[in-house]
Amino acid sequence: MDYEAELAREREYTARVQQILCAVIESTRDHAEFKSDTIRMILADAWDELRMKPTALSPRELEQLDIEVSRFAAQRAFAENRARQYEKMVSEPFFARIDFAEEGESETEKVVIGLYSLRDPAASERLLVHDWRAPICGLYYDATPGPASFESPSGLIRGTLTLKRQYAMENGRLRYFVNTDYSIDDSMLLEILSGATSTHMRQIVSTIQSEQNQAIRCERSKVLSVTGGAGSGKTSVAMHRAAYLLYRHRDQLDAKHICVLSPTNAFIEYVSGVLPDLGEENTQAATLAKIEETIIGRKVEPAVKQYEALLSETGALRRESVTWKAGSKLIALLDAAADRFREKGPSFSDVYLGQKLIVSRGELSHMYQTESSILSPAQRVNRIRVRLELRLEGIEKTLYGAYEKQLVDSYKNKDLEFATRMAVAQRLHPVRAQLKQMLTISLPELYAEALKTAPKALREAAAENAKAGLIWAEDAPGIAYLALKLGCAKPDADILTLLVDEAQDYPDVALRLMALYFPKAGMTLLGDPNQRTLPGLPECRPENWGALLGQPDAPHLTLTRGYRSTQEIAAYCAAFLPENAAVPQCVGRSGEAPVEESFDVGRLRARLDGWLKGGVARAAVVTRTQREAERLAGLLEGSFLLTGDVNELEDAGVTVGCLNLVKGLEFDAVAVVWPMNVERTPDEGRRLYTACSRALHKLAVYDCSESGE
Repeated sequence: MDYEAELAREREYTARVQQILCAVIESTRDHAEFKSDTIRMILADAWDELRMKPTALSPRELEQLDIEVSRFAAQRAFAENRARQYEKMVSEPFFARIDFAEEGESETEKVVIGLYSLRDPAASERLLVHDWRAPICGLYYDATPGPASFESPSGLIRGTLTLKRQYAMENGRLRYFVNTDYSIDDSMLLEILSGATSTHMRQIVSTIQSEQNQAIRCERSKVLSVTGGAGSGKTSVAMHRAAYLLYRHRDQLDAKHICVLSPTNAFIEYVSGVLPDLGEENTQAATLAKIEETIIGRKVEPAVKQYEALLSETGALRRESVTWKAGSKLIALLDAAADRFREKGPSFSDVYLGQKLIVSRGELSHMYQTESSILSPAQRVNRIRVRLELRLEGIEKTLYGAYEKQLVDSYKNKDLEFATRMAVAQRLHPVRAQLKQMLTISLPELYAEALKTAPKALREAAAENAKAGLIWAEDAPGIAYLALKLGCAKPDADILTLLVDEAQDYPDVALRLMALYFPKAGMTLLGDPNQRTLPGLPECRPENWGALLGQPDAPHLTLTRGYRSTQEIAAYCAAFLPENAAVPQCVGRSGEAPVEESFDVGRLRARLDGWLKGGVARAAVVTRTQREAERLAGLLEGSFLLTGDVNELEDAGVTVGCLNLVKGLEFDAVAVVWPMNVERTPDEGRRLYTACSRALHKLAVYDCSESGE
């Protein structure tokens, strides 16, 4: 092959695609403007008629007007979205090409791959650029030159892959190309990985690796588990999987049907740019705590506060609480408690008004048990409440007449009416209070009662918390689970795909809670057992996730390569883990060796200043506790403190946060301030591994053992 001649031909093709892109963008924008003008004309004409005569348009005509305007508005929105998509392609019209000869066909098909598809205006059936999510484009990520096949809507297509090419673009200009057996040439990948981070994760369609592509496109089961070490691309896989599913099922699925469950609000902000970068609307996003509070209807202990309590010297009870409630035995206890309540209902008792029996315990129990079995326990209790309220209304009328006769000599007109009502309300108050207490399902109390086999200290703590209105973070999933089992909250049937990031931090009951709350959703769980950092949580078993969610044969894929950190940083991080721990193979990018120093705030400040002056865009100071993060943020002028309360990340400079709040994030340079005299238990090693692996290019570790953290 004459490389220079081929490069000239490829540049000519690039120029042609650029020219067509610009023309299509202009025509699409013109089309959108035409739809806007049409809407304005329709509304102006209607307004003129109504101004002359308010009844000029009948309700049916107004309804038709609304339908017509909505139709044009939808067409305008579609055109504007297409224009935005094509504008994203201007700087990089495409990034790869494959040549594929289908069995039985004489011609080889040239498939140029980009962010979106672009048709040839001279031959509309011909694609100049194919969308990376199209079935045939999977060959680029998975196959090597030679015999190959892919699944299309019409079935398996076999043939021969004769060429696999990667393009390097800069500002819309083709710099060079490389023919390769892989989805990306190593030199190109290293060039991309050497770049700086930003406040938002970027799309990686041009660098997706084969193992990542398998996870992105896997649709063999309702549940998919994906594990991989720090920097292996798990979160990127989640976001690109969302984009792929939106493309693959575009007739049934849109962004509002997908939810990404993230560890923190900062993480939600961090990944919020990926789907728009891919030309898709952002999906729903939530944290576990937000979902729990929605279900329970009450505030839950913040994760940061739980983390601080677990790390404290007085946190033994809390650590025992986390350990005991992490496994499936809690689910069994909650299921049994829900079954008992479903069968027998609340603890009923006789209700008296003075000496008169209003309703007996037996009658209440009969009411509950004779209600339709298809109703949830909460619905049955509510029906009893309604029936008893009707009974009380009759008693109220009788009492009103009696009290009115007693008070008629003391009050007149409105004063009499008010005094009578007050007397009746006061007389019935004990009855109503008793019924309210009896017919209100107290979820925390039921949860505490369910912990029959728990250690005494945990049972007592649960009962005390229920009385005080306090919900520990490790209790919230179980309480929310009970709420759904009893029908006290409605599941979210709109979500069809759930992507759970940092799934290693979820106890079993939290995963089962997600399955209950999103009953129609397929679930993708992504996590790293080596980053299970919450004190007290036992070892993570991702291979059991499928069985836990009722899909024992669910596929479990492992990402084996790491792309975030330099070789030196990756090796340093791995040393905190046991020798047999599964860590990703680091893609060969060398850099500075990590630095270890004793902590001094002046020394830390000088290093951070040096990093920023040396070209580091984003640096972070990571601490073991939030208390230490708050202290350091006060000493480091101009730094930004992560609190967990806001969806906010700084564009540049220094971010300070405890480990719990920086999980999943990455920075160009990281200073870890940590008390190294803490006993190096396996979970303490995982915490250090997770903290240090936030760094891409530079890492400094400061021992603050003597600073009094």
